Amino acid sequence: MIWIRFFLFHLLLFACNLLPARFNYWIALRLGDLGFFLLDRQGRAAVMSNLSHVFPDATRQRIRYETRWVFRNFSKYLTEFFRFRQFDREFFGRHVSYRGLEHVQGMLDNGKGCLITSAHISNWELGGAGMANEFPGRVNVVAAMHANLQINRLFLRERESRGVRVLDMEKAPRQVIRALKENEIVCILGDRDPTGQGVEVSFFGKTCRFPQGPARFALQMGTGMIPGFVLRRTNDSFVVCFHPPIHPPEDGTKDEKVKVMMQQFANQMESVIREHPEEWGVFYRVWEEAWTS
Repeated sequence: MIWIRFFLFHLLLFACNLLPARFNYWIALRLGDLGFFLLDRQGRAAVMSNLSHVFPDATRQRIRYETRWVFRNFSKYLTEFFRFRQFDREFFGRHVSYRGLEHVQGMLDNGKGCLITSAHISNWELGGAGMANEFPGRVNVVAAMHANLQINRLFLRERESRGVRVLDMEKAPRQVIRALKENEIVCILGDRDPTGQGVEVSFFGKTCRFPQGPARFALQMGTGMIPGFVLRRTNDSFVVCFHPPIHPPEDGTKDEKVKVMMQQFANQMESVIREHPEEWGVFYRVWEEAWTS
């Protein structure tokens, strides 16, 4: 099965770089529909469950409509990821704009590095690549390594092709602190807790767990963390939005400060997802409740 997946990834890589962008997007829409209607019923049920919490009063038709676009936009993201080597400075100049970049520069001016906390919204990978274009040689992205060495090399090559330095999630604490001490940028996802040891936050009115890492790093460095999200426009260009830094509160224990900071990040995520539910590419149940597809 691993070798089949490896072959399919290489086939996708070849096709995405051979075909015109418009045709890639057309194929992505078809593949997204295929996944939504036939191939990933479990993922469809998970997305519908999640969005039913975002819009508790929405009709079933509305939830299915938004879910279908989640699948479509995720397929678009995959075709873009495997074309990273084509995304040069001209591409970013024409297709990517930035809001709140002064928050990033402000943290770098303080000399303690810049910790950007993002989420599985739109093409989050492109956000790191765009930052590497703006701040060459200074951008690090924390990512989980794939168990298969060949597949892992494939993904690393695509990420690093745009000047991003990839930090292994399992070795992240030491590497992240090193990068911040050298006044570099570190991008980390803050919306999924694979360890089960995360901090409880209120998310759309219900409790779930977010990872502690981003807030812990900020506390250790005595700095803040910037919520940053990539959003897709209707013409498949992007805007990368940076919000004001979330700083550690003055009072409380370390655990209490971590909880406050991650809650503030969850609140920022809520506002983005409410405005762009079709961009929230999470295919597992954030809250463990039943939803029939």
